Amino acid sequence: MATTGDPIDGRQAEQALGAAHAAQAAARAAGSTRSRGHTLGQGLTCAVGFTTLGLSGISSQWSGRLLTVGVLSLAAFLVLVWLGAHHGGTTPWFDRRREADKRAWLLPLAPVAVGLVAAVPYGAPGWLIGFGLASGVEYLLRATRTGTA
Repeated sequence: MATTGDPIDGRQAEQALGAAHAAQAAARAAGSTRSRGHTLGQGLTCAVGFTTLGLSGISSQWSGRLLTVGVLSLAAFLVLVWLGAHHGGTTPWFDRRREADKRAWLLPLAPVAVGLVAAVPYGAPGWLIGFGLASGVEYLLRATRTGTA
């Protein structure tokens, strides 16, 4: 049905579908032009932010500076996530073409598991450091594997 309520024929349906596919491809192309840089920046700022927060709990001499660096890094991380998600109108974290690929869904959970394992012997600082480093590596792997955030 068209927006007027009139039925559409097959040719009009094919044209509409073609226009939808073209719009989707244009959005992906616009979103991927800067997404690799965003992903690398996200990985580095996430790793630095969480790692310095964890280290601030260990080192009393440098805790103020480390805490400041951690908070600023995580703020930069959130800005990069927002910019990456809104550029081009798409969020290409999970590509629909790889829905059956369990690794695409399980890989983001690996930093949580690494953080939990590090928390057992080292407590909260260990969790922050393990989670931060594993998240940074996961972002970098995602950038090199798919070229997108």
